Amino acid sequence: MIEKGTRRCLGGFAIGFLVGAALVASYGIYCVTKNSDYSPPEDCYLILDDPSNISAVSKVFIENNISSRVRNSFFLTKAVIKFGRLLGYRPKFGEYEIPSKVSLWDAVKILSKKNSVLHKICIPEGFSVHRTLERINNNKFLRGEITEIPEEGSLMPDTYCFRYPTTKQDIIDLAQKAMSDFLKKEWENKSKNCFLKTPQEVLTLASIIERESNIELDTIAGMYLNRLKIDMKLQADPTTIYAMVKGKKFPRDLTYQDLKYDHPYNTYVHKGLPPGPISNPGRKSILAVLHPKKSEWLYLYYDGRRMSKPVYSKTYQEHRKNIARIKKVNILKVK
Repeated sequence: MIEKGTRRCLGGFAIGFLVGAALVASYGIYCVTKNSDYSPPEDCYLILDDPSNISAVSKVFIENNISSRVRNSFFLTKAVIKFGRLLGYRPKFGEYEIPSKVSLWDAVKILSKKNSVLHKICIPEGFSVHRTLERINNNKFLRGEITEIPEEGSLMPDTYCFRYPTTKQDIIDLAQKAMSDFLKKEWENKSKNCFLKTPQEVLTLASIIERESNIELDTIAGMYLNRLKIDMKLQADPTTIYAMVKGKKFPRDLTYQDLKYDHPYNTYVHKGLPPGPISNPGRKSILAVLHPKKSEWLYLYYDGRRMSKPVYSKTYQEHRKNIARIKKVNILKVK
């Protein structure tokens, strides 16, 4: 029979052994995982769908080579994660950017404290739906597929921020809601100078102006409204381009022969507004149509650069003179 003092001695030895073993194991884990020489050579992204599952988290770490020394050691990786959990470092759901030359131990701390990665996608003003969907589909951080193709002009140009697991359709829905809300709000405050009957007509004219120029938008809006008022053709080059390529990138300069292309969207051929928008107009273009600058202008011309200042005129004769002066050609050569 073992005496009481001996039992105490053995118990103390066992406890001391376990504590020592734990300290040695902890130190070993720390030394192995702290060494940045065995970290991923470049930045990488991790996606944690089930952070409470230590095995699943370990698998993600190993697949992304967070530490090459332990990348084939599933047991040691799990041990590091468990050790981190004991110290309060619990990985959270989301997507994370892990910088290069970071240890497994530091990666555990990053995934437990930092917010998940915030991505951005920009829909430029004047982009067609076709070009916008190309940009959305090419974004590698958006999930899923586009389930509903939006109508032309229904997406608000803006920079949208998102986190995992945002889908492509989520961005489309967000942009559509932003456009709908803005148009509805501003329609109620429209100027008396804007005689268009529906928000959709406003969107259509704004989409033309968006493709026409970046400056003096309210003056250009007033000029086009003057044309509509007297039942004069809008004769807007961007509508001809849209009629020919349906929102895709036009590969060359527009020619005089192109203007004769018979299509409902070509305002050189058909009077009034086209059947719908030709692009996704920004807020400034929409506001320009809702609050146009009153004038007597019926014509404008500029040298083709979107940022160049337009030159306006009241009559076609004045318009031809402006073209001849800017192009430095004889007026007889101006059609």
